[in-house]
This record gives sequence, structure tokens and C-alpha cells, in this order.
Amino acid sequence: MVYRQTERSRKVRAARRNKILRSARKLFLQRGYDVTTMRSVAEAAGTSIGNLYFYFQDKEALLETLLAETREPTWARADAAAGTVPAGPARLAILMYANTLALLGPHRDLTSAMLLRGSPPEVAERALEAYRVRLREYFRENLPGLPDQKRELAVTAWTGAGRSLLERRIRGELDIEPAALAEYAVRWNLQGAGFSPSAVEQAVQTAITILGTEFDDPEP
Repeated sequence: MVYRQTERSRKVRAARRNKILRSARKLFLQRGYDVTTMRSVAEAAGTSIGNLYFYFQDKEALLETLLAETREPTWARADAAAGTVPAGPARLAILMYANTLALLGPHRDLTSAMLLRGSPPEVAERALEAYRVRLREYFRENLPGLPDQKRELAVTAWTGAGRSLLERRIRGELDIEPAALAEYAVRWNLQGAGFSPSAVEQAVQTAITILGTEFDDPEP
């Protein structure tokens, strides 16, 4: 038998899926990824374990979906902001500044679940690769003359340093506000990419002016 999906049934499924994701996110925050089970997610969401598996094949899929669906509005906001300034270091600054503020702000719980609290290493690697893809494109657009090898070195340095800063900040090993850490990361990376001190400073101030010091991305 083939079931025809109506608008009402689509809304019901979407609401149920969102409730599952919200419940999983809350449990990841409270218990950590490694301790949270699919059964505990089902119970928190008020659904059956069978229904949970209808939407998500495993716990890893839950985390990856949460990561993907929370970064989309972050990236959309960064793209919109970057589109208001000329091509060059300011666009790169906006990309990294927005990403860092979000990962240490409204999405700090997911950053912790991904990097520190027992999730499979490949989850973090896939998330980092998605960010590398964006960085490569941003470098092509804003540093078009950069050779491929140097571009890849820059992308690797940006993601590696960014991950280390996030991990140490979340562990409490770095006593620094998210905005100050984001500013430092932007300045350090732009300098490493070869921009002049004046261009770096202008780019940093542009990012701060446009995005502020807190990221108010709505949670899913």
C-alpha cells in the first residue's frame, strides 16, 4: 500500500522530527554524547524507539543532523554580511568571526559534544571538512592569485588552529571571552595569509562592526 503524504502529515512529521532533535540536543548537553542512548532520546521525545529509527539510523546521525542544521543559519548570516563588503580580507574575517562566535555561543553545547564529549572522531572530521570546503571557496574568491598549494596550507592552518582554540576554550583552559578569542583568531589567520597589518586591522574592525560581539543565531 502506498501512503499519500498530505500537508498535514508533512507538518506532523516535521514537528516530530524537530522534537527528537531538540531532545537529543538537550541530552547531549546534560549527559554527553557517549552516555546518551537512542532509547533515552526516544523517551525524552515521547516517541517509540522504532519511530526514532524511522527518522534517524543511529546516534551519530542525530549529532550530524544537529551540526548541519545549526551551521546553516550561521553560514547564511556570514555570507549575507560578507556580501556587503568588497572582496578581500574583510570577507575572510567575517567568515571566521561569525563561525567562532556561533560555536562558542548558541551552539557551544554541540561544539562540546562534537569535540570533547565522546563523539566518534569521524563526526568532527566531516564537520571540519565541510568548513574547509567553505574556506577554499572563500580563498578562491578573495585571494584569487594564491597558488593551490599555499591555499591548502592556509585552509589547513585556519581549521587546525581554530579547532585547538575551541577545544581549549571549552575545556576552560583559556580564560578569554568568545568575542576576544574570535578577534584573535581572525587577526592571527589573516596575518598568516599574508595581508598587511593595516588590512588586517581594518578587516577585523569591519567584522566586529557588522556582526557585533555576540551571535544571536536562533536555536533549532
